[in-house]
Amino acid sequence: MLFRLSRPMDIDPAGQKILDIAALAECVRNTAGALYAAGVRPGDRVAVYKKNHFDCLLLASAATRIGAIPVMLSGSLPPDTVRPLLKRVEPKLLVSNRLLLEEKGSDGSPLPSFAARTLCLDGDVPDTTALDDVLGDAEAPTVLRGDNELMMLTHTSGTTGIPKLIMYTPAKLQKRMARLECRHLPPLTDRRNDTVAMFLPWVHARAFTWIYSTLTLSPSKILLMSENDSEVVGPMFRQHRPTVIEALPIDFLQMEGLARENQGDAFSSVRMFVGNFDAMRWSTIRTFLNASKHPFPLWREGYGQSETGGMGMTAITRYRANKRRDQMPGPRTVGRPMPGFVQLKVVDPETFSPVPNGRPGLVLARTKARCVGYYQEPDRWREKVIGDWWNTGDIGVKTRTGALKLLDREVNYTPGASCLELEDVIVDKLPERHEVVLLPVPDGPPVPIVATPDGQSDRQLWGRITRGLPELAEPIVIELKDMPRTGTGKILREELRQRYLAGADHPGTGRWT
Repeated sequence: MLFRLSRPMDIDPAGQKILDIAALAECVRNTAGALYAAGVRPGDRVAVYKKNHFDCLLLASAATRIGAIPVMLSGSLPPDTVRPLLKRVEPKLLVSNRLLLEEKGSDGSPLPSFAARTLCLDGDVPDTTALDDVLGDAEAPTVLRGDNELMMLTHTSGTTGIPKLIMYTPAKLQKRMARLECRHLPPLTDRRNDTVAMFLPWVHARAFTWIYSTLTLSPSKILLMSENDSEVVGPMFRQHRPTVIEALPIDFLQMEGLARENQGDAFSSVRMFVGNFDAMRWSTIRTFLNASKHPFPLWREGYGQSETGGMGMTAITRYRANKRRDQMPGPRTVGRPMPGFVQLKVVDPETFSPVPNGRPGLVLARTKARCVGYYQEPDRWREKVIGDWWNTGDIGVKTRTGALKLLDREVNYTPGASCLELEDVIVDKLPERHEVVLLPVPDGPPVPIVATPDGQSDRQLWGRITRGLPELAEPIVIELKDMPRTGTGKILREELRQRYLAGADHPGTGRWT
């Protein structure tokens, strides 16, 4: 099994772009030695806050190897968001790169002041240690964490404010979440002859469960993508011909133009596309499935949360994707619970009593993979735990066959409507590179935020598209580049509400966001 990188890792002085498992293991050993030389000891917290790349995962592995606790922070977090998180965890060591280290917070505070020591991977920054100064020391002692000891912290998406820090133990991350992904389920999992292209936020828990399944299922070649630029992706895909691609919504959106070029030749060998982190627009799913020349390509979509891991899965065929979204009325099916791993039920949001199949309610999940808490925020954790059940904060409908259909987040839910479904229908009728977000308000119809490439809208087209749909307020039109998103591509609906609706109230309670 070979790993091909779209660019060399920041922790590898040799600048390798092709590595086998032995080379990856050596990189982890060397990095563990560097962290040990920088003063890290068992039980210390090591914050990793750098530009997104596969080496984030190896840095976490190196910290875990010496018994430390990696705190994984996305390099896309803004300065005023990452600082409260660093203050909360008080890291012994901060690992970062020059660009992020030189950014000041709104109060002017330098990033290195939030850690006992800072390791800079790519240059000389005041009050930091360069990676070259600690690489090459003797191998550090290996210290294993106990099954129920804190192993790692990652953060939530932060769509409603400062992200929460999720606590994982080996028993939860390795023995539960990862175990689920290591099962061989053809055609929905990797095969030994697959070439897998992977786009991920490499600080996310998904990266860690993915590497376990990859090492178990052992596809022949892995393309580790750290960027979604067509100038990088196109040549690499045409040379190595991926058969499986997993990516974030933002990556698929950026590559959609490439999927339309030359009859989609860069994606012609793909048998399965995998979408995670957020539902993908129907029109985008159609574009990629039509670009594949495989006779029966699939789009696999997972339903899960960082706190629980995977909870459900569904597959979309090319035949189904080529139906217009309004020909399939009703909320999108997000999957059925994983047998033997997850149970799902839908309850009344006020009484928490189960509701009949077909009736909307709050989605609860029971899984042994559920993480152990939010770091230093026990009250927020207790708000979402109901005995053995986890409150997802989603409003959904369970069908009589056991499938889950998702309507909205509870905070945005208006009884009798589904903004997610309406968005799907509208975007499917709009030209490419258009996006729509519906912001529900308690005292009127939802307010559409329409994002177009140039910030201009065709009112006649909008009128034709929305004719026959539930009432909508007058649209607010913005440029596509101004649509606020998280690092994984999720739209920051709360920021849109603050920006364009002056913080208008939500129709839901927002207790479980």
